[in-house]
Amino acid sequence: MYRSTASRLRALKGRVGNLGATRCAASSAVASTTSSSPGIFSWLIGERASSFPPLNSPFEGVSSPPSLPDYVEPSKIKSKTLSNGLTIVSETSPSPAASIGMYIDCGSIYETPQSCGATHLLERMAFKSTRNRSHFRIVREVEAIGGTVAASASREQIGYTFDALKTYIPEMVELLVDSVRNPVFIDWEVNEELKRVKDELSQISNNPQGLLLEAIHSAAYTGALANPLLAPEAALSRLNGDILEEFVAENYTAPRMILAASGVEFEELLSVAEPLLSDLPLVQHPEAPKSVYVGGDYRRQADLPVHVTHVALAFEVPGGWHNEKEAITLTVLQMLMGGGGSFSAGGPGKGMHSRLCKQYMEF
Repeated sequence: MYRSTASRLRALKGRVGNLGATRCAASSAVASTTSSSPGIFSWLIGERASSFPPLNSPFEGVSSPPSLPDYVEPSKIKSKTLSNGLTIVSETSPSPAASIGMYIDCGSIYETPQSCGATHLLERMAFKSTRNRSHFRIVREVEAIGGTVAASASREQIGYTFDALKTYIPEMVELLVDSVRNPVFIDWEVNEELKRVKDELSQISNNPQGLLLEAIHSAAYTGALANPLLAPEAALSRLNGDILEEFVAENYTAPRMILAASGVEFEELLSVAEPLLSDLPLVQHPEAPKSVYVGGDYRRQADLPVHVTHVALAFEVPGGWHNEKEAITLTVLQMLMGGGGSFSAGGPGKGMHSRLCKQYMEF
């Protein structure tokens, strides 16, 4: 091998020596054959370099997707309410990815003194073990298709989402429905998440800004909306799998569920989801707990090394998010005034051109 390499190097040296004499005569030939001629390393090991087509040339036998017209009609939203009251809704998109979510009309406003903190813990228990899968298997199945799962909880809704490529829509729907319908709340998994909730609360208590939203609701309302979204530390000692199971049985009912998808053909979604959800019993939707806006103020002394004051000012919007027109108007107003918890003085920022933000930055 070494002798063969040495002989090739000597031959290469001879070629380099004659390069100056033939450079002018062969310049055009070299230019025309550069892309297909073998490189030095390929010549040393006795192989011919493979030629690659230019990146701007289409592959043979592969048809390019049709270009979009100048004006594209937005896709229509299709929906169907099953006989048990559950709603399935879908919207198509040209994206290769699909996002599917199950949303339940359930949150901390439905908690009782016995189940206080259940919503917070349920968010942490999402996609844990079910009657059909262990938590480890769920993780492996999600990883196998390159997907991502997440859960979020608020005072009035709980959502479970699954994002992946459209190729795996049946697998996505089946795993999502199984995780929502069939949780088992194994003791050791519940205890593990309770420890994490305690750690989460200890970190939030050191950040007064994270408690402002909780403080606003507790001061503004009496009734259900005053219930804490973050589990109180006193409630963590009594929360367990039995309480979670009872809370889910009472609130995860068909009329209060919506299966929504983006990037999925409605007929395909319906054919997969309807057999998995149509057997849920029809249960009458309970009346939403009452809340009364009373206003007020909340003050708390924060034990921080730096003397910083965090202030929030809030107003009631009658109907809340149910009043779509008012909610959209307030969203636009928030951006115009400079909504957001972070600012960039030298960049675009959020609402940096509003008078409110300019005066704030100059203060």
